[in-house]
Amino acid sequence: MEFAKYLIEPRLFAGLPPDWRWVFGREAPLVVEIGFGNGEFLAEEAANHPEFDYVGFELSLTCIEKAGRKFYAAGLGNVRMVRLDGRFGLRELFADESVREVIVNFPCPWPKARHAERRLVNEGFVRTLAAVLEPGGRFELTTDALFFAEEARDKLAATGCFEVQGPHEIQGGSRTRYERKWRSRGRPIYRLVAEKGAPAKIERIVEGRMPHVRLKTELDKVDIPKVVVGLKEVWPRGAFVIKEAFVAPGGDEVLLRAFATDEDFSQHFFISVSKDRKGWIVQLDSATVPFRTSAVKRAVFAVASTLEKNAQA
Repeated sequence: MEFAKYLIEPRLFAGLPPDWRWVFGREAPLVVEIGFGNGEFLAEEAANHPEFDYVGFELSLTCIEKAGRKFYAAGLGNVRMVRLDGRFGLRELFADESVREVIVNFPCPWPKARHAERRLVNEGFVRTLAAVLEPGGRFELTTDALFFAEEARDKLAATGCFEVQGPHEIQGGSRTRYERKWRSRGRPIYRLVAEKGAPAKIERIVEGRMPHVRLKTELDKVDIPKVVVGLKEVWPRGAFVIKEAFVAPGGDEVLLRAFATDEDFSQHFFISVSKDRKGWIVQLDSATVPFRTSAVKRAVFAVASTLEKNAQA
């Protein structure tokens, strides 16, 4: 469990963006790597530049464990990991003009046209970069897919916020296992560097306290699963659906499994409908701690409203 000391859970923070000075115990320039894989590059960078603090985003638990072991073996104190989609994390976990550099090594290029929306460097990501990078801050992309680098260049340039260099083919040593793999197969490697000039404004979606509703009516005669399972709502920037219900043996609590999406970020979580001495309350269950997004809040309020209406019927 050596990796655990490097893994942070921002869902548990009282407020976002977090105070990274508190996380690291000092004030230092921040560098972010999105998709750090087995942590080889991140560990080397953190060891070579102790004056910087590094935050890495990765979704694979296997990669997180491997990277954490590397950090522990090297005795690093200036690196942290977050198991989270890097696009969401970069936008929600960093204040404007707070990051010195963002690095991406060999992201999946999603070469098929029908998968284009899955590519990392889209309009929203570029605007996030322009917001969170310091004046003069850098974005660096390394890839074996020239079309991907050229598309990223065009999107960065279109904002008017960056001075872009490349993509250029690079020679020399290999910084990651993917770079060694592609070089061994004779593929050229390209790098693009963008330096921030003008800032951009972005809208963050995590805010406020965890939602809860104290019901004004009794639910003893309401078949809660029948009433709320399948409840859903869709709007231009999000959606939620209540997938299924689990009833406690005593009948005084029902857990609702929910799914919500805000733009391109999705979450699974549980909503608790329970009874205490003050009556019935609808709130997020502590077993899962989702980010406080609009879709999560709307799901809780919609469940409460639906139960109130059926109790009064």
